[in-house]
Amino acid sequence: MKIYDFDVEDEIQKNEIALQNVELIKNSFADHTAEYRKFSREVNVEFSALSDCIDAYERALLIGVYTYAEQLVKNFYYELLEKDRSENLYARNFINKKLDIEKFSPNVSYIVLEKSIRDELCDSFKFIINKNRDEISKYDDLIRNRHRYAHRGVFQSSVEQYRDVINAEKYISTELSMIIANGKEYRIEYQNGWTEICSLIKECYGLVGKYKSNKNKELRDKLNSKIKTLRNASRQFIKKYSQEIEKCVLLENVRMQLIKLNNIDLRSKDSFLVIDDLNQIVYESKLVTSK
Repeated sequence: MKIYDFDVEDEIQKNEIALQNVELIKNSFADHTAEYRKFSREVNVEFSALSDCIDAYERALLIGVYTYAEQLVKNFYYELLEKDRSENLYARNFINKKLDIEKFSPNVSYIVLEKSIRDELCDSFKFIINKNRDEISKYDDLIRNRHRYAHRGVFQSSVEQYRDVINAEKYISTELSMIIANGKEYRIEYQNGWTEICSLIKECYGLVGKYKSNKNKELRDKLNSKIKTLRNASRQFIKKYSQEIEKCVLLENVRMQLIKLNNIDLRSKDSFLVIDDLNQIVYESKLVTSK
């Protein structure tokens, strides 16, 4: 999808290729140090220069992954505000001055971005995933690392974190693309849908716990009814938002468990196990709507 002048898939792919190359070179350099030393002598290049080139490539990856986040958010604002496309000359001039391409540098840390979107563009907006999730924490760490590197020359990033950071950026991209493609009402309905699903999971999990210690028919009937409600709600939800959910690797475990629930026989005792697993996976996925 293209957001203003920013091609989301293209730019993500560039960073993924850069990450693969950095991993390949670093691993090769570590595993075949002697061969690289021999090569440096044969071509009359200082061995330290080869090492410095690898470090420079990794630093370029830091800048590339950070730049992706900044360009995504900038172009998200430009798209929604119809920069250079508004028929109102005064609005166009105002936007160009306030959001000058050279000067506009949004804060792209997770919580600040969420608040900015909610306060300035989309009332009630809230990211589905909690800031404490590992991938999101690594994303925020990278933002801080880039600022340290830019302002103090301190490079602290580790290549091991980039895969998780890129997955976090894919998730954020999906959230913003949803607003661009379908409007804020659609996005808030999606958010509310997750809230409903997580609330039903919590209710079912509580009833499963009660039934395990008090196996009476009335409680079993109530539990079956609630699981059926959850199953029907999740079927409709996944059908409506399948495209968005499937794009997000951070939601994959929850999606797969919901699909498992949707195909289970409610008369089977396995339905209890599915609810237990689903509740655990929602907790581990750090869905903010599960509070």
